This record gives sequence, structure tokens and C-alpha cells, in this order.
Amino acid sequence: MLFSWLRARRRRKLLAEPFPPRWVAFLERNVRHYTRLPSPEQVCLCNTTRVLVAEKRWLGRGGLFVTEEMRVTIAAQAALLLLGSDRDFYPRVREVVVFPTEFRTPVAGDDWEDDFLSDTASAGQAVDRGPVLLAWDTVLAEAREPDAGYNLVVHEFAHQLDFRDGITANTPDLGDRPLETRWRYVMTVAFEDHRRAVKSGADTFFTPHAADDEMEFFADATEAFYCRPADLKGLHAEMYDLLSAYYRVDPLAWFGTENDNEGDSLSVRL
Repeated sequence: MLFSWLRARRRRKLLAEPFPPRWVAFLERNVRHYTRLPSPEQVCLCNTTRVLVAEKRWLGRGGLFVTEEMRVTIAAQAALLLLGSDRDFYPRVREVVVFPTEFRTPVAGDDWEDDFLSDTASAGQAVDRGPVLLAWDTVLAEAREPDAGYNLVVHEFAHQLDFRDGITANTPDLGDRPLETRWRYVMTVAFEDHRRAVKSGADTFFTPHAADDEMEFFADATEAFYCRPADLKGLHAEMYDLLSAYYRVDPLAWFGTENDNEGDSLSVRL
């Protein structure tokens, strides 16, 4: 109880300070979502970014030094998922580890920084009650081009919300009983349809990687929700409404009619 009070007090003090102008420049240059948000949501994103930058431990690997600009760019994208509810700012994530480019993932079951690495190259990884690992070159490219339909930071932090809320294992709290009743059915049917399409070799809206399991499907759906909302709404209207209820935002209002690549597949996320 005392720890929670001290943390809340520290956050109030942090948010009482002016937002650094140089951080605004980072957001305008690197985080294209920021320039599309209405003013109230820009303020919310800035406040959430400050908390994430201050409270997470930022580590570089592969010879990379994590600069202030990198921290702000990553934190701001993670903040998109918290615009409707801060969800206590990803309490299970203590560290964000940034690599210059793709990295080899640890062998399953080993500690994440074990020397024994797999042969799989990855741009991102989310560890339950552990760090988020990211490749900076992918992070920056995708942050600057959200219309491309994918966002590594959004994907990996969606996993962290799933770990926290048990989204794919249970039904999340949507604040609406009929929507909660529909969640499991809609998401399960969409996942099974996607998996069958991938197995048949058909073109798909979601990535082939999203057919691996429900967790990957949810993370891919979250990417589409934040980066291709018009396409997701057109192809999976009920899913869009459910995700809007969960995240408590409506990205369609940010993108207008610019997002018109309906039917194209997203890039594979590993």
C-alpha cells in the first residue's frame, strides 16, 4: 500500500513538469501516429510516454547505446495501447532491451540472456514477467510508416497485455456483458478461419505467423487495429468493435480514409 502511494506520488510529480520540447520533436519525426492524434490524445500519449521512459530500465545490446530519442520513440508506441486505460503502465515489464537489428532468440526454457541461442532471427520478443526485446532498425522504420500495416512495438506490448490480462486464455473486461459474451466466439472463429486459410496457401489479411496460436493472432490483430483500422473494420467488423472496446480508442478517427489497402497481407512478424 505504501509502495503504491509513493509510486502514484512520484508519477504526479513527474507529470507536473513540462513535456520536453525536444521530445515533441522526436515524436513528430519518428512516431507518425502522434501527428494524427487529436490534441487530448496527444497529451495522454505524452504523459504515458514520460512514465514509461522513467519507470522502465532501458538496455542496449549488440553494441547499441540506447539514446533518449530511442527511449521516447519506443515508449510512445507502447503508449498507444494505453490511451484508453493506463493498465498500470505494463507493470510486468521492467526492462526494454534494444538491439541494432535482428537478433537470435534464446533457446526456449533458458534465461533470455543465456549464451545458448537458437537459429531463429527475430526483430522482437516479449517475455512474460520479463523484458521486451526489440530491433531498433525495425522499430524506427515501422513507427514512421504506420500505413504499412505493422508495428513491432505494438505487437510485442500487445503480448504483454495478454500476459497481464489473460486475453487469449479468458475473456477480457470490456465493461459490456454482451461484448464479453461475443469475444471468445468472434476471436476463436476468426483465428480458426485464418489458420485454415494459411494451411491452404490462400492469401490472408493477417500474417502466416498469426496462425501459430491465439496469442500471435491477438498481437497481429492489435497491429491491424492500430495501423490498418479501415481494413480491419471492413473485413472483420465485430473484431474491430471488440478491440475498440478493449483498448477504448477508435483508430479510424485517426486515419480517416487514408488506410485503403484492403485485402493485402501484412508482413510476417517473428
